[in-house]
Amino acid sequence: MKVKAVLSLIAAGVAMFACAALQPNPKGAVKALKVTKGRPFKAGLVFIEGKYVPPPYTIERYGLVLRVNKLQATGPVIPWEEFIKTQEGVSVSRTTTGGTPDAAAPEPEPEPEPEILSDDDDPLADLFDDEPSSKKSAPKKKAYKPRPRKPTVVTTYSFDGEFVPNDTTKAMLGKINQSRTDVDALLRQGGFIFFGSDYSRVTGDSGTAKMLLMKLPDIMKTSQSASALRQAVRAAGFTFMPDELCRDLYQNRVDYIKLLERQRAVKEEAEMNALLEGRGY
Repeated sequence: MKVKAVLSLIAAGVAMFACAALQPNPKGAVKALKVTKGRPFKAGLVFIEGKYVPPPYTIERYGLVLRVNKLQATGPVIPWEEFIKTQEGVSVSRTTTGGTPDAAAPEPEPEPEPEILSDDDDPLADLFDDEPSSKKSAPKKKAYKPRPRKPTVVTTYSFDGEFVPNDTTKAMLGKINQSRTDVDALLRQGGFIFFGSDYSRVTGDSGTAKMLLMKLPDIMKTSQSASALRQAVRAAGFTFMPDELCRDLYQNRVDYIKLLERQRAVKEEAEMNALLEGRGY
């Protein structure tokens, strides 16, 4: 598994992690690797493709992907092919698609033909002609020839029989489980996570999550376009949100109602805790 670079935005308490496209589990992955599930909890904020997911949250590793409340949140954390490669009797097949027949060894461009001068083109001819000629032969234009496209080679790994765990697959599975644990821990601490298929995963701490919960519902309610929402979140200080995320939030802007409900619940809980502390509980 490649270690992804982490960008910490200290001012906003935000980090961004590279995330694979939301491809589903390959066939056989869930049966072979099973499921790891945590206990439900109510803290944190989760958005998947711009859609708000209300708590309580249950974070699970489902085969190769992570899920929140049984909703797929990531693609395969580690490709299934890496697990297959460790199995006995693995076979490799390669198929070539696309491209042009001469893509592998493109023909060299022919050398331009030498220009043949006529009497009219001979610079000495004017010395002997009664009337100098002004005609010049136009250079020949080369015919357009598209560049050959290289073919795409697709490598497929397969094996027969049952999947057999080994030290290598256990180590890779441990990395996926650690990814699940990290998501679970961040949310339990009150942080937030935006999962998306075409932008990096965006996460942040509890302080930024509280700011989001206070400001984002009104931004989503009043924005009349994705660009307006983008400008509004920038003005609110949420500069860590990429344009694609703002687009997803706008497409799911009706979720501001659920966010307002969560906002009210958080305020009521805070007031109740303050009251209990005042009474010495």
